[in-house]
Amino acid sequence: MNCPNELREVYAEGRLIPFIGAGVSMSVTWERDHVQKRGPSWTELVNEAGRRIGFDDPSLLRVRGTDLQILEYFRIKEHGSFYGLTNWLVTEMRPPNEALERSPIHAQLAQLRLCKLFYTTNYDDFIERSFALLGRKFRRVAIEAHMTTPEAPDTCDIVKFHGDLESPEEMVLSERDYERRLKLDTVMDVRFRADLLARAVLFIGYSFRDWNVSYLFRLINENFKGLPESPSGRRAYITVADPSDFEVRLFRERNIEVIPISGRRQATDIAALLQEMRT
Repeated sequence: MNCPNELREVYAEGRLIPFIGAGVSMSVTWERDHVQKRGPSWTELVNEAGRRIGFDDPSLLRVRGTDLQILEYFRIKEHGSFYGLTNWLVTEMRPPNEALERSPIHAQLAQLRLCKLFYTTNYDDFIERSFALLGRKFRRVAIEAHMTTPEAPDTCDIVKFHGDLESPEEMVLSERDYERRLKLDTVMDVRFRADLLARAVLFIGYSFRDWNVSYLFRLINENFKGLPESPSGRRAYITVADPSDFEVRLFRERNIEVIPISGRRQATDIAALLQEMRT
């Protein structure tokens, strides 16, 4: 891996926030009942929502609307409840401890001792469980009430930016939820804007098509100028599998530096990047 020097310096100064997407959870694999499993993707979540409201082929719904609109339709059909879908997620997102212990990305994340803040849009508890298994102290922050818990020494915050399965009423899932977040005035938005001050973000486990990333890029670019005490002023970095000039130029236009990784070994490349960054 070739870790940008400026990224390494920002980490060494304690000014880096790893922001973790679904791709990191998808890198965790295990076997259940002789079937190979992995952390579910966003596409699989939407597909399951479609099946639960009677569409054996969810692609038929995608002809008529976006993923967020499909989830909004699910909410309407289920009388405002996501209970069935979140129950499925709980079942699907239960890898054994051994699977998390052998995850190279999670192992490296736990060793980022100079990072006191970790953000994620993932609903699962893979990060929390792996940190507990690897001896990294943390405070889970999914709702405002969690911020009242006193921080113990040598403890980091894992901020569940879109909620999690333990606080399903706060989960950001449907079109309505995302539109509400665009106002940028929820507790989590206020917290994120404050945490961004003088810090840079490293996005891992996201794709260019990910709506979450587009939202966060807009937030960063509309509310902040260049990073203080930084030669380039770069406020964000993102790992991209086999990037083309298309991704590189569009991301740089948003003041986001692309870090290329191999599409065939994404998990090992990201883990190597994190290791190089801290050494």
